Amino acid sequence: MWVNFEILPPEPTKPLPQPLRDIESGRLQSEEAVVNGRSYRKTSMILPLANGDRREVILLLAEEQGRMRMLGFHRIHRHLESPEGTTVVFQSGVPNPLSGESAEVPADTYTYLALCTALSGFGADRAPLPVHLWQHEGAVAGDVAFDGKETIDVLGTRMPTLRLRVRAKDASGSAMYWFAEAQPHTLLQYRGPGDFLAAQGETAPEVLLRATASSEQVRSIFHN
Repeated sequence: MWVNFEILPPEPTKPLPQPLRDIESGRLQSEEAVVNGRSYRKTSMILPLANGDRREVILLLAEEQGRMRMLGFHRIHRHLESPEGTTVVFQSGVPNPLSGESAEVPADTYTYLALCTALSGFGADRAPLPVHLWQHEGAVAGDVAFDGKETIDVLGTRMPTLRLRVRAKDASGSAMYWFAEAQPHTLLQYRGPGDFLAAQGETAPEVLLRATASSEQVRSIFHN
Protein backbone atom coordinates (compact mmCIF):
# COMPACT_ATOMS: atom_id res chain seq x y z
CA MET A 1 0.00 0.00 0.00
CA TRP A 2 1.27 3.48 -0.80
CA VAL A 3 -0.08 7.01 -0.65
CA ASN A 4 1.51 10.07 -2.23
CA PHE A 5 1.08 13.27 -0.20
CA GLU A 6 1.44 16.97 -0.76
CA ILE A 7 3.04 18.80 2.17
CA LEU A 8 1.15 21.92 3.23
CA PRO A 9 1.19 24.36 6.16
CA PRO A 10 -1.41 23.49 8.82
CA GLU A 11 -2.83 27.02 8.53
CA PRO A 12 -2.60 29.36 5.50
CA THR A 13 -1.13 32.07 7.74
CA LYS A 14 1.67 29.79 9.01
CA PRO A 15 4.09 29.04 6.14
CA LEU A 16 6.24 25.94 6.26
CA PRO A 17 9.93 26.27 7.17
CA GLN A 18 12.09 26.79 4.08
CA PRO A 19 13.59 23.24 4.10
CA LEU A 20 10.07 21.78 3.81
CA ARG A 21 8.96 24.30 1.19
CA ASP A 22 11.61 22.77 -1.06
CA ILE A 23 9.97 19.33 -0.69
CA GLU A 24 6.78 19.28 -2.73
CA SER A 25 5.60 15.80 -1.89
CA GLY A 26 6.35 12.53 -0.15
CA ARG A 27 5.31 8.90 -0.33
CA LEU A 28 4.00 6.89 2.63
CA GLN A 29 4.47 3.18 2.00
CA SER A 30 3.39 0.14 4.00
CA GLU A 31 4.37 -3.42 3.11
CA GLU A 32 5.13 -6.80 4.61
CA ALA A 33 8.77 -7.58 5.43
CA VAL A 34 10.27 -10.92 6.46
CA VAL A 35 13.34 -10.85 8.70
CA ASN A 36 14.90 -14.11 9.92
CA GLY A 37 11.72 -15.97 9.01
CA ARG A 38 9.43 -13.64 10.99
CA SER A 39 6.84 -11.34 9.40
CA TYR A 40 6.81 -7.62 10.18
CA ARG A 41 5.07 -4.52 8.87
CA LYS A 42 7.48 -2.07 7.27
CA THR A 43 6.24 1.52 6.98
CA SER A 44 8.30 4.25 5.37
CA MET A 45 8.10 7.92 4.45
CA ILE A 46 10.23 8.80 1.41
CA LEU A 47 11.03 12.45 0.64
CA PRO A 48 12.82 13.36 -2.63
CA LEU A 49 15.08 16.41 -2.28
CA ALA A 50 15.71 19.07 -4.91
CA ASN A 51 19.38 18.11 -5.41
CA GLY A 52 18.58 14.49 -6.25
CA ASP A 53 19.14 13.15 -2.70
CA ARG A 54 16.28 11.84 -0.59
CA ARG A 55 15.39 11.40 3.07
CA GLU A 56 13.64 8.34 4.46
CA VAL A 57 12.21 7.26 7.78
CA ILE A 58 11.70 3.48 7.87
CA LEU A 59 9.69 1.93 10.72
CA LEU A 60 9.36 -1.72 11.69
CA LEU A 61 6.23 -2.97 13.49
CA ALA A 62 5.27 -6.44 14.73
CA GLU A 63 1.83 -7.82 15.50
CA GLU A 64 1.45 -8.77 19.14
CA GLN A 65 -1.84 -9.70 20.81
CA GLY A 66 -3.82 -8.19 17.95
CA ARG A 67 -1.96 -4.86 17.95
CA MET A 68 0.89 -3.49 15.88
CA ARG A 69 3.91 -2.80 18.11
CA MET A 70 6.62 -0.44 16.92
CA LEU A 71 10.10 -1.94 17.20
CA GLY A 72 12.14 1.10 16.15
CA PHE A 73 13.09 3.18 13.16
CA HIS A 74 15.84 4.06 10.70
CA ARG A 75 16.31 7.72 9.77
CA ILE A 76 18.36 7.82 6.58
CA HIS A 77 19.66 10.60 4.34
CA ARG A 78 20.47 8.89 1.05
CA HIS A 79 23.09 11.01 -0.69
CA LEU A 80 23.90 10.50 -4.33
CA GLU A 81 27.27 9.05 -3.31
CA SER A 82 26.57 7.20 -0.05
CA PRO A 83 23.80 6.95 2.59
CA GLU A 84 24.08 8.33 6.12
CA GLY A 85 21.74 7.74 9.02
CA THR A 86 20.92 6.38 12.43
CA THR A 87 18.78 3.58 13.84
CA VAL A 88 16.84 3.73 17.11
CA VAL A 89 15.73 0.40 18.58
CA PHE A 90 12.76 0.32 20.95
CA GLN A 91 13.57 -2.08 23.82
CA SER A 92 10.11 -3.10 24.94
CA GLY A 93 10.28 -6.87 25.33
CA VAL A 94 9.17 -7.67 21.77
CA PRO A 95 11.61 -9.83 19.71
CA ASN A 96 13.50 -7.22 17.74
CA PRO A 97 15.63 -7.82 14.64
CA LEU A 98 16.93 -4.25 14.57
CA SER A 99 20.33 -3.24 15.87
CA GLY A 100 21.29 0.32 16.70
CA GLU A 101 20.95 2.85 19.50
CA SER A 102 18.69 1.42 22.24
CA ALA A 103 15.79 3.32 23.77
CA GLU A 104 14.03 1.88 26.82
CA VAL A 105 10.35 2.59 26.17
CA PRO A 106 6.95 1.07 27.04
CA ALA A 107 5.74 -1.56 24.56
CA ASP A 108 2.99 0.74 23.23
CA THR A 109 5.36 3.52 22.08
CA TYR A 110 4.95 4.90 18.55
CA THR A 111 6.10 7.79 16.42
CA TYR A 112 3.32 9.82 14.81
CA LEU A 113 4.17 8.12 11.52
CA ALA A 114 3.87 4.63 13.03
CA LEU A 115 0.34 5.42 14.18
CA CYS A 116 -0.67 5.78 10.51
CA THR A 117 -0.14 2.01 10.28
CA ALA A 118 -0.94 0.92 13.81
CA LEU A 119 -4.31 2.71 13.91
CA SER A 120 -5.69 1.88 10.47
CA GLY A 121 -8.18 -0.56 12.01
CA PHE A 122 -9.29 1.75 14.85
CA GLY A 123 -13.06 2.15 14.40
CA ALA A 124 -15.85 4.37 15.68
CA ASP A 125 -16.85 1.80 18.32
CA ARG A 126 -13.44 1.74 20.05
CA ALA A 127 -12.94 3.26 23.49
CA PRO A 128 -10.01 5.71 23.90
CA LEU A 129 -6.73 3.82 23.71
CA PRO A 130 -3.71 4.70 25.90
CA VAL A 131 -0.39 4.88 24.03
CA HIS A 132 3.05 6.43 24.42
CA LEU A 133 4.34 8.93 21.86
CA TRP A 134 8.00 9.17 20.86
CA GLN A 135 8.94 12.83 21.33
CA HIS A 136 12.31 14.54 21.75
CA GLU A 137 14.19 11.22 22.13
CA GLY A 138 11.79 9.89 24.77
CA ALA A 139 8.28 8.54 25.36
CA VAL A 140 5.36 10.52 26.80
CA ALA A 141 1.93 9.15 27.72
CA GLY A 142 -0.97 9.94 25.42
CA ASP A 143 -4.25 8.59 24.15
CA VAL A 144 -6.00 7.85 20.87
CA ALA A 145 -9.72 8.53 20.44
CA PHE A 146 -12.29 8.41 17.67
CA ASP A 147 -13.17 12.03 16.86
CA GLY A 148 -16.09 11.66 14.47
CA LYS A 149 -16.83 11.17 10.79
CA GLU A 150 -16.08 13.81 8.18
CA THR A 151 -16.32 14.12 4.39
CA ILE A 152 -13.22 15.80 2.97
CA ASP A 153 -12.07 16.92 -0.48
CA VAL A 154 -9.21 14.62 -1.44
CA LEU A 155 -8.05 12.57 -4.45
CA GLY A 156 -10.21 14.70 -6.72
CA THR A 157 -13.48 13.78 -5.01
CA ARG A 158 -15.44 13.94 -1.75
CA MET A 159 -14.41 11.10 0.54
CA PRO A 160 -16.14 9.97 3.77
CA THR A 161 -13.54 9.49 6.49
CA LEU A 162 -13.06 8.36 10.08
CA ARG A 163 -11.24 11.03 12.08
CA LEU A 164 -8.90 10.02 14.92
CA ARG A 165 -7.25 12.29 17.45
CA VAL A 166 -3.96 11.57 19.22
CA ARG A 167 -2.99 13.76 22.17
CA ALA A 168 -0.10 13.72 24.62
CA LYS A 169 -1.33 13.94 28.20
CA ASP A 170 1.25 16.60 29.08
CA ALA A 171 -0.05 18.77 26.18
CA SER A 172 3.33 18.51 24.41
CA GLY A 173 1.77 17.45 21.13
CA SER A 174 -1.37 16.36 19.30
CA ALA A 175 -2.31 15.13 15.85
CA MET A 176 -5.35 14.31 13.74
CA TYR A 177 -5.66 11.47 11.22
CA TRP A 178 -8.30 11.03 8.53
CA PHE A 179 -8.71 7.42 7.31
CA ALA A 180 -11.02 6.36 4.48
CA GLU A 181 -14.23 5.05 6.00
CA ALA A 182 -14.24 2.15 3.52
CA GLN A 183 -11.79 -0.73 3.79
CA PRO A 184 -8.77 -0.84 3.79
CA HIS A 185 -9.02 2.50 5.70
CA THR A 186 -6.30 4.26 3.71
CA LEU A 187 -4.78 7.33 5.39
CA LEU A 188 -6.03 10.34 3.41
CA GLN A 189 -4.98 13.31 5.54
CA TYR A 190 -2.82 14.11 8.56
CA ARG A 191 -2.39 17.27 10.62
CA GLY A 192 0.23 17.38 13.35
CA PRO A 193 3.96 17.29 14.08
CA GLY A 194 6.09 16.51 11.05
CA ASP A 195 8.70 14.68 13.11
CA PHE A 196 9.14 12.17 10.29
CA LEU A 197 9.71 14.96 7.73
CA ALA A 198 12.38 16.93 9.57
CA ALA A 199 16.05 16.03 9.20
CA GLN A 200 17.82 14.68 12.27
CA GLY A 201 18.34 17.45 14.83
CA GLU A 202 15.75 19.78 13.27
CA THR A 203 12.69 20.98 15.18
CA ALA A 204 9.59 19.13 13.98
CA PRO A 205 7.21 21.61 12.28
CA GLU A 206 3.44 21.34 12.26
CA VAL A 207 2.25 20.14 8.84
CA LEU A 208 -0.80 19.14 6.85
CA LEU A 209 -0.34 16.07 4.62
CA ARG A 210 -3.05 15.48 2.02
CA ALA A 211 -3.22 12.46 -0.29
CA THR A 212 -2.75 13.17 -4.01
CA ALA A 213 -2.72 9.54 -5.21
CA SER A 214 -2.91 6.08 -3.68
CA SER A 215 -2.43 2.45 -4.64
CA GLU A 216 -6.12 1.83 -3.88
CA GLN A 217 -7.11 4.61 -6.28
CA VAL A 218 -4.90 3.20 -9.03
CA ARG A 219 -6.21 -0.32 -8.39
CA SER A 220 -9.79 0.95 -8.67
CA ILE A 221 -9.08 2.70 -11.98
CA PHE A 222 -7.65 -0.46 -13.55
CA HIS A 223 -10.40 -2.62 -12.06
CA ASN A 224 -13.06 -0.41 -13.68
